[in-house]
Parts: sequence; C-alpha cells; structure tokens
Amino acid sequence: MLFLTGLREGEALGLQSGELDFAGGLLGAPVELVKGQVGSLPYPARAEIVMEGVIPPGSQKLEGPFGEFTGYYGRPEDYAFLVEVKAVHYRDDPILTHALMADYPANECALLFSLARSARIWNDLEKLGVPGIKGVYCHPAAAGGFGVTTVSLEQRYAGHAPQALALAAQCPGGAYYSKWIIAVDDDVDPTDINQVLWAMATRCNPIEDLDLLRQTWSTWLDPTQNPPEERPYGSKALINACMEHRHLKTFSKRTKVGKQVYERVAQRWQALGLPGSPPKLWALEE
Repeated sequence: MLFLTGLREGEALGLQSGELDFAGGLLGAPVELVKGQVGSLPYPARAEIVMEGVIPPGSQKLEGPFGEFTGYYGRPEDYAFLVEVKAVHYRDDPILTHALMADYPANECALLFSLARSARIWNDLEKLGVPGIKGVYCHPAAAGGFGVTTVSLEQRYAGHAPQALALAAQCPGGAYYSKWIIAVDDDVDPTDINQVLWAMATRCNPIEDLDLLRQTWSTWLDPTQNPPEERPYGSKALINACMEHRHLKTFSKRTKVGKQVYERVAQRWQALGLPGSPPKLWALEE
C-alpha cells in the first residue's frame, strides 16, 4: 500500500473523509493508525510505504502525460503541485504497487474498477426499484470496466429489459463514459463474455433491439472524440439481447446440460482424468 500525506499552508491533506471507515468495513476491523512525524495527520500503521511532505504555496511543476484506463495517454503535460518529501517510512522489503494504466490485462486497476462499478450500478438499479436484476458486470477488458456494462435480468413485464438498459446507462454509477449497455436474460452469466456474445448473436435483432443515446456524459480521455474540444460529450448504444418478451412462451428453447448429468460428471471430474475443476454452469436443465 502506498500512502502519501501532505501539508499545505499548515493544513493536513490526505485521506478523504470516510475512506478509513470504508477500508475498515472491507477489512472487518478498524484501520490501525500512527501519527505522522512531519505533521498531525495519521496514516495506516501497516502501510508498506508512507511518504510525508509539504506543498509550499505556488509550488508547481510540469508532469505527464500519463497512461489512462482507456489504454492511451491522456491529457498533455500540465502543471501539478510539487511535494517536498520530508519523511519516508517503510516496511522491510516493501511491496510497491503501481497503477499501470494500459489495455487489459496489463491495466492493474481494471478488475478493481470493474467490480466497484458493477456493484454501484446494481445498487442504483435496486434503489430505482427495478425488479428481477440477477447480475451486473462491467467487463474489465472494456477500458477498465468503463466501456461496457451487461445486466442480467428475469423479464417480468413488457418493457422491462429496455427500462433496465436505459437506467443502467444513465444512473449515477453507470453514466460516466460507458458506450455499450447490454441486457441479457437470467439464464446468461453477465460475467462470461462468451455467453454474452452468444445472447447478442441469437437473441438480438439489430433493427428492433438497438437504441442510441446522444450527447451523454463521456470523458476528456475518450480517444474517439476528435478534435478533443468535442469531449466530454459522447453517446451510448443500448443492446437488448434478451428473448423477445411478447414471445417468451414460444421463443426457441435453449439447449442445456441436465442438472443431474452435470452433478454426476462434476463428482467424477478427477476420476475421469479431466484437468482443473469442473466449469460452473450458469444455466442447467432441471
């Protein structure tokens, strides 16, 4: 863990309010803190590396450009505050992680972005009262999870899938940058890109199941928007890859592995000489 604290004009800067509480919630216990040597700002006692310093008024220096979650370099070189390091604390043989921003899987932050964004969108949909949501996944390969969102749902009424698409595209957790929002039925695992592509190929009729949203919230980092002055306005494609609701009862039946057959094979997986563990199937025939 790299933790940077600073002092600016005598005031402490560092963790935003609530971040320590959030970290403690993930750990299941309060975060142990130690008071800094340079100032009064505490820092995590079990951090790998801690740097304390000061930012004098008006102290700036050119830095960048930096790689971003899109897999491209972001804004051009610009001025940033210059930190004068006053103290460094570290554990023996510290582990220094870096936020490598590149295309997946080299982007070290992609999975974290993906899971956090997926959870927030799912939470937003529930707060908005959308029923039947079975899964939400922002694929890490899609610009760190920001570019593609897939929602799996149990269709319960006419317009359910389009409603979920529109809200997932524009809710607070999903509005930023996302370009492709896909709805699939509850027999499709949204985390399995192979199943998602299968649903798009067999349940989506492009002339009827595609909608576009224009002038939506994008990012200054979007390389498709040129010249850069066009940013941060973008667009979104809503892809309904669910079975047609009005014909759910007569829609072609999906071929599935029988649940009992799967369980028997899974129990004998090693005896059959098959490598690894048996795959977990999302949809089984009861």
